[in-house]
Amino acid sequence: MTTHDFIAARRLLAGVASAALLMAAWPAQAQWLGQDYASYGVPMSNFIQLATIHNLNMIDAATPGDKKSAAAPAPLRAEAPPAVQRNAQELAQRFPAAQRAPMAQAYQDSMEVYQKIEAKMGWSRNDVGGALAAFVVGNYMAMRDTEVADEDFAAVARQMRNHPRLAGSFRQQSAASLRNLYEQSAMVGTFMALAQKSLQQTPQPTQQANLRAAARENLKLVLGADPERLHIGARGAVLE
Repeated sequence: MTTHDFIAARRLLAGVASAALLMAAWPAQAQWLGQDYASYGVPMSNFIQLATIHNLNMIDAATPGDKKSAAAPAPLRAEAPPAVQRNAQELAQRFPAAQRAPMAQAYQDSMEVYQKIEAKMGWSRNDVGGALAAFVVGNYMAMRDTEVADEDFAAVARQMRNHPRLAGSFRQQSAASLRNLYEQSAMVGTFMALAQKSLQQTPQPTQQANLRAAARENLKLVLGADPERLHIGARGAVLE
């Protein structure tokens, strides 16, 4: 998720018919990054019910030996039909009523951006591990106000795919649940990363502080640990 990715994402969103959202007219959206954002900015409605990853110690630091000795499993894919609009609307329910429609559209736009990133990374379409990695990385970027290199992002995705307990839990989910998990993870992670990038370009201290707080709460939900311990680098995601 480099600067180049976000320049491309900004161009993409600028060409969307509803481009008054998210990046092209960010100041118009500043109100939902205002003082209430920390309260409303944890858009994880049914993700909590789906979060088989919660408290499963999902961040197991992979050693170089692990990567060489274990054959990479086939990516777990969300095979159910797309439900982008419904999932975007569900996530938007966490926001004040006046902001739900624009936030739902912003999440739909974020999904479009994510699928461009997914293709750029060379991942299978609808790869659940990649979407979970986007959730972790996007929130990490927002919490730390930093960027994450593509190769580090890819390392986190490998962790998500290769974690045996995660894989076992996911395969017990219904096809519809996996689709929801895939789309909501991708939407939230991409949205948080785009928001962080936009606020870097136009600093707004209060909004940035609230975005960081929301990202921290998102990560706490799925890590089951203090997000301040999280570090993303060449080894992937590590709890230090």
